[in-house]
Amino acid sequence: MTSEIVISVLFACHNGEKRLRRTLDSFAAQDLPVDQWELIAVDNNSNDKTFAIFEEYRDRLPIVPMQHSAPGKSRALNAGLARVRGKFLVLTDDDVRAESNWLSTFRQCAELNPDYSIFGGRIIPEWETYPQGDPLMDWIPMGSTFAIIDELQSKPCEANMVWGPNTMIRRQSIPSDTRFREDIGPLAGGLYPMGQDQEFIMRLAKYSLKSYYCAEAIVHHWIPASNVKEEWVQRRGERLGYGVPALFPEEIPAGPKIKGIPLSTWLESIHWSLRAALLYYLPRSKWRFWAIWKYYYMRGYRAGIRRFAPAPVSQS
Repeated sequence: MTSEIVISVLFACHNGEKRLRRTLDSFAAQDLPVDQWELIAVDNNSNDKTFAIFEEYRDRLPIVPMQHSAPGKSRALNAGLARVRGKFLVLTDDDVRAESNWLSTFRQCAELNPDYSIFGGRIIPEWETYPQGDPLMDWIPMGSTFAIIDELQSKPCEANMVWGPNTMIRRQSIPSDTRFREDIGPLAGGLYPMGQDQEFIMRLAKYSLKSYYCAEAIVHHWIPASNVKEEWVQRRGERLGYGVPALFPEEIPAGPKIKGIPLSTWLESIHWSLRAALLYYLPRSKWRFWAIWKYYYMRGYRAGIRRFAPAPVSQS
């Protein structure tokens, strides 16, 4: 007799051969019986051994390897979304290490909280090299930069406490036509707007779905040493800013515009540009870091307004 698929785990991977086995090994160690869950693993236009690695794990995991040639993480996730069968959809990334009770804990959390449809778990950083003593670690916005959420108490929460690498959703609560926005999310080769996971979750929350944070459902998010550099973090602010108008179009300032950008946004951009220019050649400091970070953020935010701002309503 075939068991019911309770959980479908979905992730997309582009050129992940160097990090993928660590993630898949942790999935293979799950204490949830393998006949109760499935792993939808989508190779998104990789040119390395990603798909071959998926195939290696057929004997160790309930894996459904897929290939999706159109570049873009959201496109790959949508392809995988069409294949899921479980009562619950778990979203994660190719650079996590899950605790062995990750899926069983998520399942128990959902059973104990039947009125909730969206569940988030704890995301702990796992540093390749922790820059001990570097003040940068006190300056970085950990949540938006590395998708870290390290609250220790399980509790009802807002949807913005649920982050992509550790998310579970009751599949029956997802409308049949709901998909990831393909104009948001990682795309190899250039600047892209961040936030496809968050936008998907926030859109579901608008259907009055309630969210719950399960602190015991834990993944460790791998952070390479190359990403713990001041310039890398500052430039990531541009991707964050680029995605914000797509996630929060209602918060785009009103009022007069110059070349499609609100005047108040131009003024804020000028403010941070001047501060960044004045502090750039001075010694490292929190104020210098944030001025440069905000300069990049505002540059991305302006690009996001141009791309995502709702069209003005015509007056007839």
